[in-house]
Amino acid sequence: MPATTEKEKEKENKTGALDIIFGSQHRSLKALLNRSSKCSSKLLNSSDGDTSNQLIACLSAFANSVVARCSKILQIPTQELQQRFETELPESVKQPSSYAKNFLEFCSYLALFQLSRRPDYLSKKEFRCLSYDVMLAWEAPDAESESLTKETTSGSNQQSEDEDGWSLFYSSSTKTAVQVDEEKTVGPEAFARIAPACAAVADIITVHNLFEALTSSSGHRLHFLIYDKYLRSLDKYDLAPLSVQIE
Repeated sequence: MPATTEKEKEKENKTGALDIIFGSQHRSLKALLNRSSKCSSKLLNSSDGDTSNQLIACLSAFANSVVARCSKILQIPTQELQQRFETELPESVKQPSSYAKNFLEFCSYLALFQLSRRPDYLSKKEFRCLSYDVMLAWEAPDAESESLTKETTSGSNQQSEDEDGWSLFYSSSTKTAVQVDEEKTVGPEAFARIAPACAAVADIITVHNLFEALTSSSGHRLHFLIYDKYLRSLDKYDLAPLSVQIE
């Protein structure tokens, strides 16, 4: 068998938690969620009822807040999520240099998948805000990025407009550029990593083209206002593809 090349090793080291989960069988993912549900039920029914979360030391403050929200959606304490990450994913995604980012991906994918199983999830603010905030956290996931995350504006706190007050494809470029000014925005790499976690939001093949279209008038950085209205447009005009059913 030929020896592994340096290029192949580099590719393996760059493999993230989402790549591992996307590459796994759907049945395995459902099994993971089912095991998590059983565990959370035991915790919720325990005598002390303590399901409080502890901060993950390697994560930035903002990433910790996002993981805590994922924990609440999944009804699994962050410590349990970390334990599952440690035991069920390969060593390649647990290297110190990428641990925080991959753990964030792991938690967020499970939470977003759980939310996407609910009816009309694209119309729900919880899904729209969380998926955007995951992208923000992905760009500064570790404790070394603490100073950056302190200035991060969460999608939950950013202003959004009424559903009928905006047209995705016919908005003024000048107005859009002004709206995104002086607000925290998401770059192409974070969008390409997180958006395809939900097939209705983006396709892994065309995700970069989608990002270019959404950010053509905003300096190629994605603002929550644009992202929020894009998702609501998908929901309103029924443009999103059907969700993958997991048996």
